[in-house]
Amino acid sequence: AVLATSSAKKVLAENLKQRAFKEQKIIDDANKIAEALRVLEIKLTAKVGTGDKLFGSVNNIDLAEALEKEGHSIDKKYINVIGGNVKRLGKYDAVIRLHRAVSVDLPFEVIAQA
Repeated sequence: AVLATSSAKKVLAENLKQRAFKEQKIIDDANKIAEALRVLEIKLTAKVGTGDKLFGSVNNIDLAEALEKEGHSIDKKYINVIGGNVKRLGKYDAVIRLHRAVSVDLPFEVIAQA
């Protein structure tokens, strides 16, 4: 606890101002990354069994590896594949949470491995 003197109030105001500035910079950086991710076309290859059913599944780990190859290092825990693990060929969506205020929808396609 600190006494509410005029100097303590000034220090608190300055600290809050600096915190808000840093937070805004982080949000701006996240928005730049989001813009770069929106233009990507991700195609993941997977082994296919009968029909369009995959051997195994495609999940957030596979998507994180594909993004790493494109030059975007995003931790797998920030990637949410909508509908859970993908077990069939086709087009799907994932949500990438870059910041609590910034998330981006990332469409991707699962194709058969040649």
